[in-house]
Amino acid sequence: MKTRKYIDLFVKEAKEHLAALRNGLLILKDEGFSAARIHDLLRSAHTIKGSAMMLELDDIGRISHVMEDLFGEIEQGKRPLTPTLIDLLAYATEALDTLTKYALSGENVDLSLDALVAALRSGEALTSVDITPLVSASPPVEALPLAMLTVRADVEQLDQIINHLGEVAITRHAFEERGRELRGLTRELEQFVRQLKRAENVRSLRDIQERLATLTTALDGDLGNLSYLTQELHHSAMELRMLPLSTITDDLGHMARGLAREQGKELNLSITGAQVELDRMMLEILKPVLLHMLRNAVDHGLETADERLRAGKNPTGKVDLVARYESGYVSLTLSDDGRGIDSVQVRSKAVERGLLSAAQAAQTSDEEAAYLILRPGFTTRDYITDISGRGVGMDVVKNSLDKVKGDIVISSVHGRGTEMRLQLPLTMAMISGLLFDCAGTTLAIPLHYVSEILRIDAADVISEGGREMVRVHGRSIPIISLAAVLGLADDKPDSGEKQTVLVISSRERQLACLVSHSYGVKEMIVKGMGKQLKRVEFFSGVTIMGDGSPVLILAAPDLFNSVRSQGSTTLRQTHEEGRRRAAKGRILVVDDSITTRTMEKNILEAHGYRVTVACSGPDALQRLAEGDYDLIVSDVEMPGMTGFELTAAVRRNERTKGTPVIIVSSLATDEDKRLGLKAGAQAYIVKGNFDQGALLETVETLIG
Repeated sequence: MKTRKYIDLFVKEAKEHLAALRNGLLILKDEGFSAARIHDLLRSAHTIKGSAMMLELDDIGRISHVMEDLFGEIEQGKRPLTPTLIDLLAYATEALDTLTKYALSGENVDLSLDALVAALRSGEALTSVDITPLVSASPPVEALPLAMLTVRADVEQLDQIINHLGEVAITRHAFEERGRELRGLTRELEQFVRQLKRAENVRSLRDIQERLATLTTALDGDLGNLSYLTQELHHSAMELRMLPLSTITDDLGHMARGLAREQGKELNLSITGAQVELDRMMLEILKPVLLHMLRNAVDHGLETADERLRAGKNPTGKVDLVARYESGYVSLTLSDDGRGIDSVQVRSKAVERGLLSAAQAAQTSDEEAAYLILRPGFTTRDYITDISGRGVGMDVVKNSLDKVKGDIVISSVHGRGTEMRLQLPLTMAMISGLLFDCAGTTLAIPLHYVSEILRIDAADVISEGGREMVRVHGRSIPIISLAAVLGLADDKPDSGEKQTVLVISSRERQLACLVSHSYGVKEMIVKGMGKQLKRVEFFSGVTIMGDGSPVLILAAPDLFNSVRSQGSTTLRQTHEEGRRRAAKGRILVVDDSITTRTMEKNILEAHGYRVTVACSGPDALQRLAEGDYDLIVSDVEMPGMTGFELTAAVRRNERTKGTPVIIVSSLATDEDKRLGLKAGAQAYIVKGNFDQGALLETVETLIG
């Protein structure tokens, strides 16, 4: 079990838990006992112990086991958390770090483990006699060639490599597309061979077919290898560009503490997960975001020591920044225990600064009011300082998040504090996206914006406050026609067909977007749209498909600004019109003249009837075979079958014999009328004397 593969995995895992132990002990030293934090440290020690024992790393297992027991006793109140005990645990953490570094080499480390274990169990401080230095005179084997394992890389060259790898990935998709085409041609050739009769032709084509099949198999193998190598290369190159969050948080921490001192405030800043890695380009954009959020927390959020004491709080304000990996993304949570967001003041300032009307402010909930701080020009300050008052800080946060396809969730309790949670992709170079069709155009949207995909009937759409909405899990969500918002051709949907709807989420808001259909999830290489298209609304980038066609990537936050625009659907309206027409009856209009049948159709539909048209007698019989009709309006002189013959055929059919027929014809003699009535028509209207009132009156008389 003690193989290099598993030990290497253990070392990587242990680094994370050791970092958590170090950071947690520092916080305990500053803030004192916290049952939740002690429990987290206990779990880290427990994980290290279990993995070490499985790999027979006895010294690591022994120290971490004692630490686990000690954290358990502290959590249960059996042992007090003293500064001496915290120092002992911190020393034990460094001892574990040293032992872990030497785990791969298998060397013994000269540490007084017995003295350390005894001190941990007794709670007595270690002396210089009890311990030996944690750093051995002999470095671990892997530390010797460190200079040979690292290289200097120019950032521009690294970016160029990653861009080229993106192009390779696009080429791989193109190969896959060509492979599909080749397999399709092979199948067509096989079908063609079956139809041949001459033996010599069959033999020649069989030979070609076999060679194509061999080529296809070889291409599939090459594609598999290319796909694997591309993914490995891209992953390796991306790792070169990944940097820990601590790259930017160290400076930001100093800034926040300095700002607090300038304002006479006491600040305890905690950063957890500083080892979480992100793309260098992501960090560059994230730095000003965190800068403004921290300044906002200290300046607007935290109170002075006197204010906090009067509010019954600890005089030292607390700001926590926590980073963690979540389902392929990075979650960054910045929280403070300060004033919180005063929704009443925010709404008032929004009206004062012209960002909302008084009526809109009255309809804005406390949760929605929190997001008003992201609006350009918004500030609650009545005066401008060198720190705040210009209304640009949180606007920078919003714009930067939109740029990297990230999201923010704000929650606040007035008087108790604020929490802002960012969700960010690990890299800007590649995303998981959903491909879908909208009015004949293929588009993509980052997957983390998509809550779910629904298939709805027009009857599922309701009307609330003059807008069409759809109910999802008991919540009313605005529904828009994405084609209308984007300016694409938007055919009026058939009220009887199910519609595809993407439910997207951003900043605790949801929006249902009507689309044609979805294709599925795909890993996408993200490319910029160039300077000329940099500010195009609704789109944030482009990806290239296997056939070389570009696909635009939607900027989901932009869509929420269209909720009150012309993009609203007419599904409910269409459905209601259909219901009204269905209630009044379904009519089949038969005439070989397109002008006549169109005019009759428009007249009848304008008065609420559902109308289907046929251009001949046989066409009408086909329509009747496919569905039921309440009434037939037919011409007489038509090619193939006259209206009289059609009427007689309707009467002979058991299913349609009771369907009323109105003859509308230019034949005006009494004999023609007699023939029509004899064939089974209930009414006869002469085109020369045509009056739409007479037609409608006759229809209403027959079917209401």
